[in-house]
Amino acid sequence: MPLRFFDKISRKTTALLMFGIFLFSSAQAAELSDIQKQIKLQEEKIAAQKQEQDKLQSNLRDQEMQISNALTELRQTETDLQETRKIINETNKQIKQLEKQEQQQKAKLAKQIDSIYRSGNPSAVIEHLISNDAQKADRMKVYYQHMNQARMALIADLKATRAQLTEQKDSLATQQKSQQSRLLEKRKQQQDLQKARNERQSTLTQLNRSLTRDQNKLERLKANESALQREINRAEKDSNEQVEREREALAQKTQREEQKNNKPYEPTEQEQRATRPGNGLQGKYGYPVAGRIVTKFGSTQVGELKWKGIVINANAGAPVKAIADGRVILSNWLQGYGLVVVVDHGKGDMSLYGYNQSVAVKTGTVVRAGQKIAEVGSSGGQGRSSLYFEIRRQGNAVNPLNWLK
Repeated sequence: MPLRFFDKISRKTTALLMFGIFLFSSAQAAELSDIQKQIKLQEEKIAAQKQEQDKLQSNLRDQEMQISNALTELRQTETDLQETRKIINETNKQIKQLEKQEQQQKAKLAKQIDSIYRSGNPSAVIEHLISNDAQKADRMKVYYQHMNQARMALIADLKATRAQLTEQKDSLATQQKSQQSRLLEKRKQQQDLQKARNERQSTLTQLNRSLTRDQNKLERLKANESALQREINRAEKDSNEQVEREREALAQKTQREEQKNNKPYEPTEQEQRATRPGNGLQGKYGYPVAGRIVTKFGSTQVGELKWKGIVINANAGAPVKAIADGRVILSNWLQGYGLVVVVDHGKGDMSLYGYNQSVAVKTGTVVRAGQKIAEVGSSGGQGRSSLYFEIRRQGNAVNPLNWLK
């Protein structure tokens, strides 16, 4: 066959091949574009979901802090009411005593007046007074003067008693009015507390719905754990700086006092405790709260993430106690852990108490073993009241059960 014929076929074949490659490439490009669009949509969805979770966590923090503040205010109101009731009871006792005293004074006065009239009619008394019997007249005159003075004294006492009664009754009315005001305030605080709890439950439901996938939960828990570590590191640094400032202030005070009094200065117990480092954790300590351990140290939390502490089930409001002496370096709300208290015991040893419904100590407070530092709750998004408890040595979580008895 002529060479041109083969060239012609070759050109057609090449054209067909090129066209096929073009079609294939176009299909691939379209498919790649679709994939990229799907990836972008998924990324936007994840970003929106994360934004929503962050917003819900922020709402949860505000609501749980509101619950904590409401509980504190409610307890203060209840304490005030108890004190007011005691004052009212005492005022009522005083009123009853004054009323009894008033009756006794009236009886004495009536008896005295009756005695005057029983001693004789007025004309007979006058005759005695103007009779020639001067000695008898003088005696009668002194007697009636004495009776008159006694009567006037009784009348004065009776007036004073009535004035006291009026004052006490006015005071009682004021106290009862104050009591009613505090009762109304308590009722409102209870309503606000219940509202905050309902809002928290709604937020918690939405948050749990957005954290259904294990991978999502794992990422969130890891982020919470990292944030906790950063916060503890920052708090420890701030605490060390504060202790150093207190030591310098004590040294200056010691120097001033010794120059002024010309004798060695003995720091107070509070000054000593505030400026000396703790001795660390040694031996065994009592549990921070009574209850049943439902989560053990080292058990699986989600995926490869392990529990760094233990969870103890306990009734809401039960007192949480520091296991040993130390200084509070952190008292705040943290995502995933709720209201947290961290106590530095010295030598790199710390104890952590989370999920609390309220805290009783501030950052910088020096606490004793067994001192109440918080109350058991379910903050941080927990479903039931419990205490999350950790012990850390040199920044590493260790099994708390090795230190508890």
